[in-house]
Amino acid sequence: MKLTVERLPESQVRLDIVADDTEFNTALDRAYRSVGKGITVPGFRKGKAPRVMIERYYGRGLFVEEAHKEVIDALYRQALTQESLIPVAQPEVEITAIEPVGFTVTVPVYPEVDLGDYTGVRVEPRDAAIDGAEVDTVIDRLRLTRSPWADPAEPRSPRDGDQVTLDIAVTDAGEPFQAPVEGATFVLGESNLFEGLLEQVREMHTGEERTFDIVFEDDDESVDELVRGKTLTYVVTLQALKEREPLALDDDFAKEVGDAESVDDLRRQVRDDLHQAKTRELRTLVVNEVTEAITGVATVDPPATMIEESLDEDVNRLRMRLSQEQVPLETYLRSNGQSLEEMRAEMRPDSARRLRSSLVIRAVAEREHIVISDADIAAEIDRLSEGAAEPERLREIYAGEYFQRVMRNNLFEQRLGDRLIELATGGRGATVNGWEAPVGDAEAPGGVSDATGVLPGSEDGTSTVSEDERITAMAEDAVITTGTMSGQPGDIAATASVPDPDAAVSVAEVADEGRASDVEQAAAVGHETETDAVGTATAGSDDAAGDSLGSDDGQTPEERESLGEPSTGGSLPNPTY
Repeated sequence: MKLTVERLPESQVRLDIVADDTEFNTALDRAYRSVGKGITVPGFRKGKAPRVMIERYYGRGLFVEEAHKEVIDALYRQALTQESLIPVAQPEVEITAIEPVGFTVTVPVYPEVDLGDYTGVRVEPRDAAIDGAEVDTVIDRLRLTRSPWADPAEPRSPRDGDQVTLDIAVTDAGEPFQAPVEGATFVLGESNLFEGLLEQVREMHTGEERTFDIVFEDDDESVDELVRGKTLTYVVTLQALKEREPLALDDDFAKEVGDAESVDDLRRQVRDDLHQAKTRELRTLVVNEVTEAITGVATVDPPATMIEESLDEDVNRLRMRLSQEQVPLETYLRSNGQSLEEMRAEMRPDSARRLRSSLVIRAVAEREHIVISDADIAAEIDRLSEGAAEPERLREIYAGEYFQRVMRNNLFEQRLGDRLIELATGGRGATVNGWEAPVGDAEAPGGVSDATGVLPGSEDGTSTVSEDERITAMAEDAVITTGTMSGQPGDIAATASVPDPDAAVSVAEVADEGRASDVEQAAAVGHETETDAVGTATAGSDDAAGDSLGSDDGQTPEERESLGEPSTGGSLPNPTY
């Protein structure tokens, strides 16, 4: 085989391949023997005619074509192996010579990554210390969300922090602009109502009906496109007004919230949860910062087909998140005034950026020899099973394909993150003043123990559990759900209601689902659901994957109202209030 390789932009490769006479003639002989078995030539038994008679009767081209199929496939594979190329899409093939066969293959391949001076990247550790003000904020939030609603002692107008119940009708030039809303509840200052509507509501009294106009400017990007440039007439009735009755911060409150014995004990527990969460979040932030910096010094040019596949995955993730909110993608597109292709065009740069980053970090992992062995998995299973009531049963569960893949992903990400931090901080670590697990406690992925909560008596039924217990609970739940043991027909990897392991979701994330306690929710750092101008959770464009979408997290309508979300918020944002 004669081979010429030409590198093209976007990781395309052109292979000019010409077969040697010997290898082509050998393939041609095989073609005659193979095809000739089924050929009948007058005067000869089927399959017994000599080669010269077959060529005279059927022509040589029949056998040359058959030889082409064999040689092209074999030499293409040989060229890929010889040049260490991994195709990522179907090739385009053009025949350039007949005998011996010559052909050109153009194919996108897995891109080469030039890491540059990635070991020279430097980032500073982050301070994970917690101050008293942060603890006070969490405790105030706990008091706020648990405070009961009551009628004001004296009639008055609404003010921030009050819960109002409104009837809202909106017309455009006398015609209904949308269906009227009755009994919608909002918390002023915590629900993102239009300022023009807020101004009017703050002046009203219970039972009052008020009619007014709101003018929306053409260039006001803070409101939905449906209302820009319009003057809408509102008829609003204040049906009810309630204020919070603040709970006293005393030992009784501490005991009611959870297993704290006193206010000081509650503060200690909140501080500990905050410290764990902040340390974990800052570690993630540092890893992301290192990843971005390393990607910045690296060079990689992924093929368009890989970018489109990455974009497809992002669109599918958005579709799944929207489905959790019971919002069809088509409805979401209409609300944003976009077509699917327009949305894809908007998302494509972020998808390409994430793909490049992923390719670079994979190359770093290979360069740094980050590998998770079967022995590592076995050690992790030993760690998770240690001290369990039925360790052998758990070992059998963990032997399932799904859990093995999740463990491998977790260990790989942990080890790679540790190495990135070590390289970029000179061994100082991701944080200073970071949380450290007490001696004997399990350490969770991310370098700190999972923020498991401190309130076993909380109303949502959560309990104080370690990371190991959470993983164990998930494994046991999976077995109960499927009724089978891993490795048997109906294996949990195929039937359990668990995330796709290819999504590299951590075991802790799966086990954590639906288990967050009140303190954990109040102490969560940087994970609050964004709201749009109507006060309902909506899909955002950040990272083009709807990251601002929020689910109800198990909250009741009353709990959502206490956090400033309207109980009547439907699957789509209302553009008019």
